[in-house]
Amino acid sequence: MRGDVREVLTHWLGADVHAVEELSDEALEELRAVLVSAKERQAASLRAASDEALRQMPPVLRGTVSKILGR
Repeated sequence: MRGDVREVLTHWLGADVHAVEELSDEALEELRAVLVSAKERQAASLRAASDEALRQMPPVLRGTVSKILGR
């Protein structure tokens, strides 16, 4: 478990991962869960913002822009 958590934290924190090396396994898992939750909320917010931006475009452009964005 600790290796998986360290891999996720290293990916997200980069060189700053050493700052959490002294945390217990429980604290590392809690930190990972909080970071995952924050990433999910961020992704949902970005989806909502891009959906709103598409709604502001003229209908004739929405399909093309959606394809460009990979939606």
